[in-house]
Amino acid sequence: MSDANPRLSETDILHGEEEAELPRRTGLRDLLARLTSTWMSRISLTVLLLFLLMAVFGPMVAPYDPAAMGKDVLQGPSLQHWMGTDDFGRDVFSRFLQGTRVSIFVGLAAVAIACFLGTIAGMTAGFTSGRIWDGLIMRSMDIILAFPLLVLVPVITGVFGKSGIAIGPIRLSTIPLMTLAISLVFVPIFARVARSSVLAEMEEEYIIAARTFGARRRHILLNNVLPNIAAPLVVQAAFAFGSAVVVEAAVSFLGLGVQPPNASWGTLLADGRTYLTLGCWWLVVFPALALALAVLSFNLLGDDLRDHLDPRVRSSVRKISRSELTKP
Repeated sequence: MSDANPRLSETDILHGEEEAELPRRTGLRDLLARLTSTWMSRISLTVLLLFLLMAVFGPMVAPYDPAAMGKDVLQGPSLQHWMGTDDFGRDVFSRFLQGTRVSIFVGLAAVAIACFLGTIAGMTAGFTSGRIWDGLIMRSMDIILAFPLLVLVPVITGVFGKSGIAIGPIRLSTIPLMTLAISLVFVPIFARVARSSVLAEMEEEYIIAARTFGARRRHILLNNVLPNIAAPLVVQAAFAFGSAVVVEAAVSFLGLGVQPPNASWGTLLADGRTYLTLGCWWLVVFPALALALAVLSFNLLGDDLRDHLDPRVRSSVRKISRSELTKP
């Protein structure tokens, strides 16, 4: 007797003109394997890991005090001073390590704050689409976006002065104030990404079913919507970090960010530009190279994350692959 309910093999299930695909979760191990599948992604991850290690442990292993002055003024790279010395005889390598910590941590903190606030604002606007909260939130985001990125941050830091600002018992120095200013200009970007993703998710059947059965809004947003919109937010964070580092360097280069004796990549560039015509190339080349490598590495990482996490990109890649296979 033949089986009344024969089991379909995997080949039978996948057979047909359109392939039925179920959503699957991408684990951390699978994501790391995908990100290290090409030599370009491996190089970018290695560079970013190196910068992160320098930011965390660099000042602890610096050979000299970054603010200590010496007699060897404007000396080129040597065994004693790996990146030479500046116009005050300070070791450029030690100041470079200190500047790496400031630039990397300011970029990370600014993007983290912007992602947190922008996600909350975007999810609220998307969930209340067409209502007053949606209009108020998104019009506020449009006002912030109306100002150029490299104009709004210097204006905010310049208005409150180089000494920082006091809010009751809390006093914000220049670096925290600059971090908040940079995060402010990136909030609308994350808010728009979150809102558009929420609007797309709210049309899904599982969300409609959850609302039909009386699930609370907070439960739907945190347990159903947020995990499914995390991928585009992570991709946007990777791109935003490179931009945040550039903004920090630009503001510090103008003298409105990190103040002496502290150092960042921007202040190192500002201090070394005067002596570039005198042949002191090491004062500018090393921080400029670090800035370029950091931005390039995060942009490459963002491209890889978008290819692996964004379902729209994955579906387009599958369609291209199928069309290539069907060509005669």
